[in-house]
Amino acid sequence: MSLDKNILSIDSDDDNDNYEAFSEYLNEDTNRKKNHTALEIEQSGDLLLKEVERKNKNKKLKASKLIPYILKNCDGKYDEDELNSYSFEDIQDIYNETKIRKRPAIVKFFHFIFNL
Repeated sequence: MSLDKNILSIDSDDDNDNYEAFSEYLNEDTNRKKNHTALEIEQSGDLLLKEVERKNKNKKLKASKLIPYILKNCDGKYDEDELNSYSFEDIQDIYNETKIRKRPAIVKFFHFIFNL
């Protein structure tokens, strides 16, 4: 068996250069990994923010299509500024209520009889 002269021994004090080089390597490696991880997190965050903004924009467009129907059939209960301040889910609930309330009498009758 041959002995490798670069192997660090426990009792050796003259190998401080190797310890310092190894320590420096570990610090640089840790910093590289931290920077890489931070960059990945930042890119993921930007991607998720863009997705949230896109979804909010789509919800706003859908809400703007529901508001005219609500204003037309709500009998003055809501005004446009008030509806624009509500969330999409609230506007959709108001739209569904208005749509159910404004159904023709025959549809309400069948709904009552057949419990649809």
